[in-house]
Amino acid sequence: MRKIILALLAIFALCVPAFAEVYETVGQGKAGDVHVKVTIEGGKIISVELGEHGETPGIYEPAAERVPAAIVANQSVNVDGVSGATMTSDAIKEAVTKALVLAGLNPDDYKKAEAKAGEGIVTEDSAKVVVVGGGAAGMMAAIKLARNGVDVLVIEKGATIGVANGWNCGGPMATNTSIQKAEGVTVTDEMLFNDLTDDAYLTSDSRLLRRVLARTGEAVELQLSTGMEMFLRPDNYGAGYRSRHGYKGQKADRPGFIVDAYTKAGGRLMCETTGESLIMENGEVKGVKARKSDGSTLNIKAEAVLLATGGYLGNQSLIREHWGDITVNPLGNTLSTGDGLRMGKEAGGMEEESSFAMISNEFGGSNKKGGGWQRSNGAMTIGIYGGLLVDPAGERFFNEYYMANQPLSVGGEAVLRAGKFYAVVDQAFVDAISTVGLFEYLGNPEDWYVGTMTAKGVVLKTLPEDLEKAVAQGWAVKADTIEDCAAFFKMPKLAETVKTYNAYCEAGKDEEYFKNPTFLKPVAKAPFYVVEYEPSAWGTLGGLRTDSCLRVLHKDLTPVKGLYAAGVDAGSLYCQPYYQVEGTAVGLAFGSGIYAADVIMSDLAK
Repeated sequence: MRKIILALLAIFALCVPAFAEVYETVGQGKAGDVHVKVTIEGGKIISVELGEHGETPGIYEPAAERVPAAIVANQSVNVDGVSGATMTSDAIKEAVTKALVLAGLNPDDYKKAEAKAGEGIVTEDSAKVVVVGGGAAGMMAAIKLARNGVDVLVIEKGATIGVANGWNCGGPMATNTSIQKAEGVTVTDEMLFNDLTDDAYLTSDSRLLRRVLARTGEAVELQLSTGMEMFLRPDNYGAGYRSRHGYKGQKADRPGFIVDAYTKAGGRLMCETTGESLIMENGEVKGVKARKSDGSTLNIKAEAVLLATGGYLGNQSLIREHWGDITVNPLGNTLSTGDGLRMGKEAGGMEEESSFAMISNEFGGSNKKGGGWQRSNGAMTIGIYGGLLVDPAGERFFNEYYMANQPLSVGGEAVLRAGKFYAVVDQAFVDAISTVGLFEYLGNPEDWYVGTMTAKGVVLKTLPEDLEKAVAQGWAVKADTIEDCAAFFKMPKLAETVKTYNAYCEAGKDEEYFKNPTFLKPVAKAPFYVVEYEPSAWGTLGGLRTDSCLRVLHKDLTPVKGLYAAGVDAGSLYCQPYYQVEGTAVGLAFGSGIYAADVIMSDLAK
């Protein structure tokens, strides 16, 4: 009888369908939470549907389309992310993992590696010129080459060229453009060259800088010829001229104009194709060995190779090699992992050591505990407001005015040296910034030009709530005494620093670093706040040494035949710290792409 009952129960269990459960979870993306709805039935992932998110349009969509489908197809969260949307891909996988836990399942059972269909397969291709990287420099060179009848192939690591900083930034500086002329604005090569040379103190190659500057206007005109619309930005940082251009429309639209123009000119583009090494023959570069997303190898023979891979922001080990064991939160493209620098050195090229720098702290501070850099949280912004800043021990370490006046160049260098930095403010500061704004709190200092352009009338109405959120996340502390704030972050010098700083504020003179007295505001009204920041960067500088024609150089200063570098891979074009003129990194990248095309065509014709 017992056996009959057990048999009937087994039959009954087979006849009763398992009930599907829906779990709504979130994962941390690059710009905020990614909301995901996961349906699980009988231990099987039935569907993964995405909801609200704050990710970048044009970059988010490939991940949204492919990652959920791969998870369902493979019944695994260990699937490939989409190149260029790694953080979005990881957010989706994180959310699905949370759903598995909520369903009472073991996530380790859902980590089967996704099979690579192309593993072991090698294919051959060829082109006259191969461009490695589809960013600002790479695509300018590629379009000019293609329009001049050169057989050119661009390989891009990302799923779209839209991952590159050049197609996501605010816009380039340039000289002698039709946009400037239409507004009656004169910006000559001489103006920019003199300022950039003063910034670099001749640590960049003057001949190269001069030649590239002369082509920045052509780069803007090329972009306009694709149908892209641009405008002239104001002079925010007091250069004395309006050299920076901006883009109309959405960021996600820019790559379409560029790719259409390139392919119409006969150029070829391979995305999700990573340059791994250079093909060498008798000491000369003769092509690129690349890996495709399916795991297959692609050997591309070519007479010239242009490295334009966008630096090394995604390579934390390389960053730490130069700046120590610190965290640099990326604002820009993390697919740039130093591939161009590595490949160039493997081919016999050398580094341009004098140019290693960061384009840092563009909009404020950052902290991983707060999601990296979040522009929506006003507590991030006060890191560049020029108030009291201290290092991890609680001591001042530089003149904080530089963070309010030159955050990308000079201020950024200072906080890289500190590793972490902390803003120390009181309730009077918070009340003022959230009701009248920084510029007004400082007494409307019209001699602070940058402030009149960027801070005047800006009120952080949600700052009190933002600070409470930062406190809850652990990257800020609020206390009734400075000593309690110091204890939270283990800062033995903070109390004495605040006491000394307040004395400077009362006297109206900073006796330590001689800061502009306008920015001397005491930290005196309880409660007090200390906010922790890690350095952040939009991009990196520091690449290969080139000659004045963008040819990569051996250590004996002779060219590596067939090899060129442009954009931030061309270390000789940039300097440390970053140039102070707005839009210089991308402006020189665009111009260097045009110039690289000119040089390559000339060399091929010889």
